[in-house]
Amino acid sequence: MAVIEKVNPMPLYLQLKNQIKKEIRTGLLKAGDKLPSEAQLQKEYGMSRVTVRNAMEELAAEGYIIKVQGKGSFVANSDMLRLPIGVTSFSEDARMQGVSLTSTILKTGVEEIQSELDRRFFGSKTGGKVFVLKRVRKADGVPVTVEENHLPPELVTLEEEDLTGSLYDILINKYHMVPSNKGRRSIKITFADEEIAEALSLSRGTPVIESEMCVFEWRAYPHGEGLGKGGQRPLYQVVCIDNTTRYKL
Repeated sequence: MAVIEKVNPMPLYLQLKNQIKKEIRTGLLKAGDKLPSEAQLQKEYGMSRVTVRNAMEELAAEGYIIKVQGKGSFVANSDMLRLPIGVTSFSEDARMQGVSLTSTILKTGVEEIQSELDRRFFGSKTGGKVFVLKRVRKADGVPVTVEENHLPPELVTLEEEDLTGSLYDILINKYHMVPSNKGRRSIKITFADEEIAEALSLSRGTPVIESEMCVFEWRAYPHGEGLGKGGQRPLYQVVCIDNTTRYKL
């Protein structure tokens, strides 16, 4: 039985979800295998029904499992679409697939808010400023995404960290901030401009996928402290430009 750490700041349902996802990706669980029932998982891991159900619903939404009414949950075929619907660690996804992930820092620093999305998301809490972290993420040496994170300016201390690795892990383990799976996400097809083309080693005008996500801190806060639903505090927003022609995680 896998170990679920109840003292870990990561929510229990995310730990369970990631464990099952890892077993599927590494082949321990194969297409067609039936998973334990939610009641069995509750007993095995000492979790509540809601916690287990949240994990299973997200695995189904991302295409890892299929839920059949009256029969249970089964591992889906590997060729089904697996698109994270919430907040996941790109670094962890890469590790689970045996991919070596590295990053090149393009820009860090505190800047004036420029976009309307930033203004709506952070409101007046950041004094009209954001901390910007822009990186090129590479899988096995191949540039696959340009990632730009905007965070509250007090997190400028992140510049002291090794930002070539996982921002997700740093926020959880050093700042005790857990990115919420309630982040709003949008995805669209666009075309690489000169900057993106150079960063991803593409020709200008090559189709790329642009995804945008607004992420809230997992812990609930008193109403009014943040702009998120239910009083959750805005943590960061990220825009990714993905190169889908060279490498697919």
